[in-house]
Amino acid sequence: MAGDTRDRILAEARTHLLAKGYPAFTVAAVRDRLGLSSGSMFHAFGSKAGLAAAVYVEAMLDYQRAVLDRLGSGDGERDVLAFIAAHLGWVEDRRELARFLFATLPDEVGAIAKPALAQHNQEFFDALRRCYAELPGAGADDGSGFSLAHALCVGPAQEYCRQWVRGGVDTPPRTHTRTFQRAALAALATLSAR
Repeated sequence: MAGDTRDRILAEARTHLLAKGYPAFTVAAVRDRLGLSSGSMFHAFGSKAGLAAAVYVEAMLDYQRAVLDRLGSGDGERDVLAFIAAHLGWVEDRRELARFLFATLPDEVGAIAKPALAQHNQEFFDALRRCYAELPGAGADDGSGFSLAHALCVGPAQEYCRQWVRGGVDTPPRTHTRTFQRAALAALATLSAR
């Protein structure tokens, strides 16, 4: 399948998924909107779950690129600040897509997306591990080192973003960038006292 047709299918599927959610999403609606045959749709994506997984993977890679483009200074504190700013900015700029990523994936979608994301996730989390390793105490690996550092770093910002995409709070995430950056650094600093 030509890349242009695949891109059109993904764009239309994303539109449908974001508007209707997975339960009401159908491959037929995407097919009909684009005037494609059922065969070409199922040849490219295999199933409703396969098409939804492709949209999920595309969205996650977009998020990861937005963060990775801001990391790599070699200064852990600067990279943490950049990570938080990139996270909040991506969610604010792509609110509906973020809501889709925050939703619990049906098992069949997750099973298809997982192998497609495996290498990308490894690279993404390796970059964050390097970032945290530059900070006193945050890079220690006692079995929970990375997981704890990551939760402390992005947890509050992530929770706020979840509330914002669902309409629970009105103030856009970027408004609180400096607050979440300071909170991340303060929380990560507690790791050096362990």
